[in-house]
Amino acid sequence: MNEHSVWRISLAHKIAPAFTTNPKVKACFVFGSAVLGISDQYSDLELAFIWSQLPSAEELQAKAQSVGVTGWEIEPRGEATQGWLEQFYLYGMKVEAGHWARDTIDNIVIDVVERYDVSQNGLVFEKQAIAFHLQRAVVLQGEDIIKQWQTQLSPYPEELAVAMVQKHLNFRPFDGQHILTDRLEIPMLYENKCAIVRRLLNILFGLNRIYHPGFKWTRYWAEEMSIKPSSFFNRLE
Repeated sequence: MNEHSVWRISLAHKIAPAFTTNPKVKACFVFGSAVLGISDQYSDLELAFIWSQLPSAEELQAKAQSVGVTGWEIEPRGEATQGWLEQFYLYGMKVEAGHWARDTIDNIVIDVVERYDVSQNGLVFEKQAIAFHLQRAVVLQGEDIIKQWQTQLSPYPEELAVAMVQKHLNFRPFDGQHILTDRLEIPMLYENKCAIVRRLLNILFGLNRIYHPGFKWTRYWAEEMSIKPSSFFNRLE
């Protein structure tokens, strides 16, 4: 746990009570790089709030204004979930706060562990990412609720691992890379290389029984994985 992560988690304990006083907030936790212990000077503080009933954007804005946040923004939290992603600055730190209804998270956990959900919104495996965040959460409120979800999520389903591998074990012929190189089609060449890397990572997250956390911090995940090609990260670079 590096100093950037420790500082962000300590700040979370100061920020969260300003929002968890609302009786509809049933749980709150820290997620992201701070929980993994790998935050750096560029990292935001990432918080999640679980509600008995999801508030409106106007309610969230009013609360943010009442505690003196700056730079407030909000947007819907992805197509695969019903929630909000709120961004603001408080105590000089940029905070990303995800807001979900409790029954939404209940359904997402079931989708992942019983229906073996491998759906994506763009590049993001939203439901698996939420499962991952729940597993690694630093809980600030609602420990019993979070533990219930963590119990459901453990162990990682074998059927989900199979589904991840089957979905992504499909590569185009590699001679196309040589053609693009000879033609100096540099943007398309790099786009293809990135697509190959993403497929490899998707397969390896499945093989290593890790709910897909996204494509940030690739070096960290390459080190964490026990099943991987030799010198994996160096070869990716």
